[in-house]
Amino acid sequence: MLAIEPTASESSRQEPFRWTRAETVDAVENFDHSNHPSQRAYAQQHGIPHATFNYWMRHHHSVVSDPVDSFFRSPAGELVLRQIVLAALVTFQLQGACGIRLVGTFLDRAGLDRFVASSRGALQPLAAGVEADLVAFRDAEQPPLAEQMEFKTVTLIVDEHFHAVKPCLVAMEPVSGFLVVECYRDNRAADTWTAAIHEGTVGMHIQVVLLTSDLAKALLCCAEKNLQVQHSPDLFHGQQDLLQPLLLPLARPIQQAKKDLEKAQKRSDKLDGPMDEPMSEEDWLVLIEAARAEQAVAARLEQAQQFKEEAVQQVRGLGDDYHPFDRETGKPLAAEEVGKRLAGHLDQLAKVVTEAGLGGRAEQAVNKSRTWVATLTGVVAWFWGLATARVEELDLSEEQERAVYEKLLPGYYWAMAAGRARTSEERTRLKELAESLTKEAWQKGGALAALSPEERKEVEEVARESAGLFQRSSSCVEGRNGRLSLQHHGHSRVREGRLRALTVIHNYLLKRADGTTAAQRFFGRPHKDLFAWLLERMPDLPRPAKKRRHAAA
Repeated sequence: MLAIEPTASESSRQEPFRWTRAETVDAVENFDHSNHPSQRAYAQQHGIPHATFNYWMRHHHSVVSDPVDSFFRSPAGELVLRQIVLAALVTFQLQGACGIRLVGTFLDRAGLDRFVASSRGALQPLAAGVEADLVAFRDAEQPPLAEQMEFKTVTLIVDEHFHAVKPCLVAMEPVSGFLVVECYRDNRAADTWTAAIHEGTVGMHIQVVLLTSDLAKALLCCAEKNLQVQHSPDLFHGQQDLLQPLLLPLARPIQQAKKDLEKAQKRSDKLDGPMDEPMSEEDWLVLIEAARAEQAVAARLEQAQQFKEEAVQQVRGLGDDYHPFDRETGKPLAAEEVGKRLAGHLDQLAKVVTEAGLGGRAEQAVNKSRTWVATLTGVVAWFWGLATARVEELDLSEEQERAVYEKLLPGYYWAMAAGRARTSEERTRLKELAESLTKEAWQKGGALAALSPEERKEVEEVARESAGLFQRSSSCVEGRNGRLSLQHHGHSRVREGRLRALTVIHNYLLKRADGTTAAQRFFGRPHKDLFAWLLERMPDLPRPAKKRRHAAA
C-alpha cells in the first residue's frame, strides 16, 4: 500500500505576476535589434515564458509602415506617453477642473487611445493615485523645508469660501503666494481659525504679525485676542461699503435727466421743423422757451454726472493714497500724513453728498467710514513702528538708516505693489520708480555701498521682508476662492482629498514668470520637481481593449 504524502504547506505554484509595459516594450525592441533567430530561445534566455513572449510579438509589436505606432511602442515613446497622460490628469482633471471623460476624449482625439485605455474606468484609478501622490509629496517634502528655513515674520491674508456644505478656510502668505491654510472646517469661529492657522504653520520658523481680511467678527477676534497680532481691514470691502449707498442716489438723477432731455429734444425738433406758414411771435416765444428748457435739462444732467464722477474719484483716491510711501515720489509718509490725505477724500465726499442732496443714509455711510479710515491710519503707524524697530536692530549709521527709509524700503515696496496698479501705464511708471529708488540706494559712493557683502545681504533681506508686511487687500485670497468656485462648478463638489491635492499643486507645481514655485519663495530654498516625482511613482498605464464593432441600429 502506497503511503500518501502530506500536502506541502507551501504550494509550488508560481505566484501570479504581471509584466509591466516598460518590460514588454524593452523585450520586443531588444529582440528586434539583436537579430536573434528564435523567439523561443530569446524568451528562454531572458526568463520569459515563450507563450507570453509570443503574445507580445503578435499584439505589441510595432507596425513598420506606421512611424507613429513604431515610436509609441518604443521605450522612448512609452516614456512620452506616460508624460502625456500624467500631464493631462494634472493639468485638465485637477488644475483645470474638467472631468475624467474629457481626459479620455483628449486621448481619443490625439489618437493615443491605440496605446493607452481612455475609458473612465481605466483612467479613474490613475487619477486617484495622482491625488494621493500629491499629498504624499507634500508630507515628504514640506517638513525638511520648514525645518531648514530661516526665521521670518509674515502677513497672512485670510478669508472663508462657501462652495461646499462646510466653510473652506483659506490663508495665504501674499509675498510668496504660499497657501498656509486651505481646509474644510465645521464652522468659521475665531477658535476654529486659530487652530487652523496653528496647524498650517506647525514646524515653520515664522511669526505671524498681521492678518488682513474683511471686518468679520470672528477674524477680528482671531487676530486681536487669540493670536494677538495687528488686524488690517481689507481696502476693497471698505470702499464698497462706502460707495454702495451713494451710487444709486447719484445714478437716479442722471437717469431722470436723460429722459427729460430726450423729451425736450423731441419738442425742440418738432417746433424747429419746416412750417408752411411764417412763425408768429407767440410761436417764437414757445420755441425759445423749449430751447431754454433743453439747456436747463442738459446742465442738470451734466451736474449729476459730475457729482457721480467726483464721488467715484474720491473713493478711488482712498485706495491711491493708502500707502506708507508717496505714489509719485516714493517719499516715506508718516501715519499722520496718510490719515490727513484719507480724511481729505472723505471731506470732499461729504461735500458731494450735501450738494447732491443724497439724504441721511449716504451721510451715515460717510461718517461711518471715518472710523474705518482711522483704523487704516493705525495700520500705517503699526507698519512704521515695526519697520523702524527692525532697521534699528541692524546697527547702521544715521545716514545709512536714512537711505534704507527713503530709498530701499520704498523701492522694494513699489516693486511689489506695481503689479496691482490700475492701468498698464501706471504699472510701468511704478516699476520704473522702484528700480530708480533701489538703484539710488545701492549706488557707488552712497551710504549703503560701504557695507560688506554679508551686511548688505542682511539689510536687503530686512528691507524686502518689512516692505512685504504692509498688505492692504485680500484680493489674492479672493482670487483663490474664485479658482475653488470653478473646481466646484466643474466637479459638482470638491472633496477633502481633492482640496488637499489642489493645495499641493498651487504651492509646489505652479510657477511664476521667474520660474519659482510658491513653496520655493516661501521657504527660501528649492525642492524636488513635483511632476518628475509623480512620473516616477506613476503606476503602469492601462492597455486599451480590442475595439469592438457595434451593428448600426
